Amino acid sequence: MAHPVFQPRAVCTRCRRPESVCYCSHITPLESTTKVVLLQHPRERDVPIGTARMASLCLCNAELHVGLHWSGSRVLARALSDPARPAVLLYPGAGARDAVASPPTTPVTLIVVDGTWSNTKKVLRENPELAALGRYALSPTSPSEYRIRSEPKTGYVSTIEAIAQVLAAWEPDGARFEALLRPFRAMVEGQIAFASRSLAGSATALRGPRSRAVSIDGNDRRTDSALT
Repeated sequence: MAHPVFQPRAVCTRCRRPESVCYCSHITPLESTTKVVLLQHPRERDVPIGTARMASLCLCNAELHVGLHWSGSRVLARALSDPARPAVLLYPGAGARDAVASPPTTPVTLIVVDGTWSNTKKVLRENPELAALGRYALSPTSPSEYRIRSEPKTGYVSTIEAIAQVLAAWEPDGARFEALLRPFRAMVEGQIAFASRSLAGSATALRGPRSRAVSIDGNDRRTDSALT
């Protein structure tokens, strides 16, 4: 008996999600005076439910880079050398300003480190130039909607949620950055729906006399995150 030929799922080249759960139709291009530079830990790059790439696709004035060591790099040098937009870091710590209560008075380059909390701490340890930047910390105005990925504390949010809240406070007509959350919500709802269908299929299969359980797709994994 011939075995069926494995057919890999079609993947969107833009968002890098399977076409069945592609969120690109929910993306709205958004201009901002704030330049956003996302530095993503390498371990986060292939996490299918991460939000850094999503944020970079939505924001016209944003760039996403993957790596661990940034000191002396062209990426960090360019971010630190823009006199019109001095660099600041979105990360809690001693002396950090409240991002909502004390926004910058001039345009800035906002550097966001993306990864789990342990990984982002490592990025700062490995990059003293980055750790030495003036910091802004966010006290989220609402609980995270990231129901498919657990956070270590109730007040923590995903990368795209953090950026949306910061830009809402820093930019003119900040309410328009609510649009950043449209693809995020679509991804969350799509993943929950997929998990529900998989569980339902497992229950149906288990009722059969010779059935085997069907596992949930690996995209549903949960892990503690910082700015994810």
